[in-house]
Amino acid sequence: MKKLFRPHLTFILMGALMAFSACDDHGHEPHDHEGELITTMTLTMTPQNGGTPITTTFRDVDGDGGQAPVMTPSQVVLSANTLYNTNITVLDESHDSKDLTNEIREEGHEHELFFLPSPADLLTVTKTDLDKNNRPIGLQSTIQTGAAKTGTLRVVLKHQPGLKTATSNVNTGETDADVTYNIQVK
Repeated sequence: MKKLFRPHLTFILMGALMAFSACDDHGHEPHDHEGELITTMTLTMTPQNGGTPITTTFRDVDGDGGQAPVMTPSQVVLSANTLYNTNITVLDESHDSKDLTNEIREEGHEHELFFLPSPADLLTVTKTDLDKNNRPIGLQSTIQTGAAKTGTLRVVLKHQPGLKTATSNVNTGETDADVTYNIQVK
């Protein structure tokens, strides 16, 4: 008579059943998107009272390491006591040129740009665009210059999934881009 009960097969089947039942579909959890490579950040500043837009571009096509980044122009010259409407464009030019600006705007509830002038009274930046939670993004802003002086404007793009609040700051989340522009106000 043949044996129907085989203990080793029972253990294999029980192990497989436990392994498959332990697997969970994580489709309901938010996915943490891998950061895009940001190689290029362009600021376009247009005087509100009319005049020629001023554009400055930071470009580091090979990313960290490799060749040094290029800043064009190397120093931005702004007029004293002037209000500029400012737009930021963010690209990944490592392979094909990919404009990431709309993606950052659409995921604005997970991103924020921070502006750190040095010295602090060099200029004042006010973010004018908002995410779906009415919190600032910073792709659009105004820049108000003061008296003539020279300094820098550090622009930091932070990725803040699940962290962005009304009190988020430059230390909240992961840094996607960190660029310092040389500024002369005259």
